[in-house]
Amino acid sequence: MGWRFLKKIYKKGLTNVVALIIVLFILLALLVPFIFYFMSSLSYKQVSSAVFNNYVYLKNLQIRQVTNGHPSIYYNGSIIILAYSNGSFTPPANLTITEILYLTSNNVWEEVPLQYPLTIYTGKSLQLPSYVLGKPIIIVTSLGNIFFLTPGSSIGPFSLAGKAGVEIITQISNSSFTIGTSANITTNIYGKWENFTTPIAFPNESGTFEVKVPEYVFYENSKGQIITGVFHNWAILGQASLNSTSSLGIRVTLEDAPAVLIANYTPLLAKATLCIETNYPQSTTISIDGRTYTITNGEKIQIPAGFANVTVFTLQGTIQVSSEVKQHYVYDYMQYQSTISHATSMIIFIPPDTTQTLKVEYDNNYNCYLVTLEAQNNDGYPVSIGNNLYNYGQSYWFIGGNYSFVPIGFFCTYANPPYTYGAVTVYFNYSNGTTFTYNFPNIPGYVIINQPMTICVIYGVELYWQPLT
Repeated sequence: MGWRFLKKIYKKGLTNVVALIIVLFILLALLVPFIFYFMSSLSYKQVSSAVFNNYVYLKNLQIRQVTNGHPSIYYNGSIIILAYSNGSFTPPANLTITEILYLTSNNVWEEVPLQYPLTIYTGKSLQLPSYVLGKPIIIVTSLGNIFFLTPGSSIGPFSLAGKAGVEIITQISNSSFTIGTSANITTNIYGKWENFTTPIAFPNESGTFEVKVPEYVFYENSKGQIITGVFHNWAILGQASLNSTSSLGIRVTLEDAPAVLIANYTPLLAKATLCIETNYPQSTTISIDGRTYTITNGEKIQIPAGFANVTVFTLQGTIQVSSEVKQHYVYDYMQYQSTISHATSMIIFIPPDTTQTLKVEYDNNYNCYLVTLEAQNNDGYPVSIGNNLYNYGQSYWFIGGNYSFVPIGFFCTYANPPYTYGAVTVYFNYSNGTTFTYNFPNIPGYVIINQPMTICVIYGVELYWQPLT
């Protein structure tokens, strides 16, 4: 009995042990995923923190790069110029632009439609649409940086010339807009006087040179309209000294640092008179800076002084000078002062408060003449002129020239004897009173049409045919 009791206790204890082991296995099965999740969560937080810290670092680094010239950003009101102007970063840092916004007249920021993203890795100019002219802009980068610029402002030392140097630009501006434009300048920066076109960069790190800009510049928009600017003053971004800011020609001393010289122009508001001379018999249509004028020879019109885009619209035309004569004209050339252009558009410069003459020349390349056809003894057969058939009893317009002439006849086979019926006499009666008479068989195979005329043909039997006996 004692043994049985012990055996029963033993079995019960073994059962408890097995149950305990099963419980331990269940706990381990639940604990392992939890431990794995906990460790993974901890690792994820560490990675996320590292990624975020790296993003913040790159974002701040990009700001430092731009403010130190990799790249510098300059905005003149119509063009964004990005220039690598500092050699302290190696290699040059890329700048990815994801969006450019401009402030509309309704104070709403709208996107400038460009091909985004724009990756900048070397000097580049971005021309903005005309409706952005003179408006503030925002440049958004792939790292989330936002660079705000107003016309004439820059971020970073602006120069296209490396560590130092000078950039020369020209712009037309007033209180409502700023327009970057090109101009021919003259400078001795390389030791001798040479001509260059703005915007232009020079790599000099120091030294003194002179530069001269023209008194007038212009900007032409997509519609052909021109804004003329008259020189106002010089402005400078960066470090350099000027002997004057109000003269067309100045002396510049660089100070071993990047500099931007800006020649500022203001819109020219003066008027001028343009006299149009033309040999076109009727009025002709031209466009001046997008405005259309219908003018006659010697007409004078008041237009804004300065540069003007003149386009001829009347390129050809037929003028009926009498009931029997038409003249055809085709555009040949324009002449302004000593300049002759065969193109249909021409940019001219009209000094303020003056009267200038523009000549629009046409070529009378051919005339048309009325020709009347008459016939006697004709049963309705036409005449061939220039390989075309025309009926008698009518009048036709012909371009002056030489034409083949064949008065058509026929061969009569049923007559006895058979015969050929055709022109026996031809009269060419010209409007100047001259008449030429031709008789068969000396009727010419051509006719000269160089004035109004009447062609009269008398038909009859030209030849009889007799059978051989």
